[in-house]
Amino acid sequence: MKRILPLLLMLLPLACNKPATDQTGTDDPLGGLDPTTYYANLFAFNHMKAYYLWADEMAAEIDRWKYGDDPIEKVKACRYNADSRLVDKWTALMEDCSSFESSVSGNGKSFGFDFVLTANGEHVSMVVTYVYDQSPAQQAGLRRGDVANYFDGTELTRSNYSSLLTEKIYDFPGTLKMGMMDGRTLTMTAAQMYSNPVHVTQVLDVEGKKVGYLHFTNFTLNACEDLVEAFRTFKANGIDELVVDLRYNTGGYVTTATVLGSLIAPASVVSSEAVFNKDVFNANLTPASESEAETRFAKSFTLTLHDEKTTLNTLEANPDLKRVWFIVTGQTASASEALICGLAPYMDVTLVGSNTYGKFCGGYLFKAGDFYDRLALQKTETDCAAGKKATAGWGIYVIASRYADCNGVTLSMPSGIPADILAEDTPRDGYQLGDPSETMLSATLHYISGNYIHGAKPTKSASWEQLPFEKPGAGALIY
Repeated sequence: MKRILPLLLMLLPLACNKPATDQTGTDDPLGGLDPTTYYANLFAFNHMKAYYLWADEMAAEIDRWKYGDDPIEKVKACRYNADSRLVDKWTALMEDCSSFESSVSGNGKSFGFDFVLTANGEHVSMVVTYVYDQSPAQQAGLRRGDVANYFDGTELTRSNYSSLLTEKIYDFPGTLKMGMMDGRTLTMTAAQMYSNPVHVTQVLDVEGKKVGYLHFTNFTLNACEDLVEAFRTFKANGIDELVVDLRYNTGGYVTTATVLGSLIAPASVVSSEAVFNKDVFNANLTPASESEAETRFAKSFTLTLHDEKTTLNTLEANPDLKRVWFIVTGQTASASEALICGLAPYMDVTLVGSNTYGKFCGGYLFKAGDFYDRLALQKTETDCAAGKKATAGWGIYVIASRYADCNGVTLSMPSGIPADILAEDTPRDGYQLGDPSETMLSATLHYISGNYIHGAKPTKSASWEQLPFEKPGAGALIY
């Protein structure tokens, strides 16, 4: 894999780019501004001007940036839109990027479960979609399909669900009491844990065919080792078909997507180290040669996992299949979509479920402290020590590229990848993920075995409406 980021960090003249000043008539170098506002704007402006994929299209707005702007709102104002439609929903400046980091790394304080939200009138219900093994949620008795309506005695409603769940589950996870629809009250205390995204792996016997099933929740770097081990098991069992369940996987690291792609693609494709993805950058970042903007399948990867250098042999674990089945929904995003896009030119890829999310671009996560450390090395006139102190904990996720397959095609642009076979996710169907009777897996297995009904349509939950909820790190594709 070739990546141009480390070189760019050294060469881009970040220290020369400063917002327009709107402070006059004072000897104060900050113009009377709060230090955090001043230095957060300097940090955000530099990274949007240098790295942002749509820097040219948004140049007028970026160049109107002032030190006195609200930096978080200014970044939002600089996000690309076309025909009054917001194209970039993901670039964001964060006062505390720790929740974002924890989400994309799988490490952090957590209860260890995921969910979707449904509404019936003003009443909102949280439906559990999966629970991590050995997590506080599992120990409290929470399972897929459970429904909660109250959190610490407060009922979920349309007006409070977003702020209530963000506070209780993500911003300040502590001890949580969940009032369940079935009358139970479950109490759990968040714990520092690694949420292993290789959640369910098993080999199923489907009318004489051996089918490998993988439920994968997040493209974390530390997942790479477990993915290789899962595919060693698939290969040892001689699987004939592979089902990869990405229905709740909203993204993660490009490296992990490339590792998983190298485990799934035909062995000849991996052996030849064919192109997995291509990247399109802005004019500042466009590399000198096309190969510098390519990610390739690889026979092995040497990565730093759990703070140790590890070599993973993907070709040895590759079962050499010609077809793969993906279970997808509107929560299948970013790295999940890049994986599907990268594999499609090389093998038969079938999607079961519903249209994917439509995250067709990736970015870098920058920390303000690192920025001011680099400026200090360049001996600029900026007070880097003051800048680092004032922006401690700040970070920015900047969309920097659009990914495409080896032919330059981006399947997920502009609004996701349509499913080949329609099936509805029904967490309350009474079955756990990996059970052959679970609704979406059952539909997939029926197609694999040939026992499907032509023209059959999924059952709809007519009285329930699914509500949007942005979880930390959701939709991230990280280089």
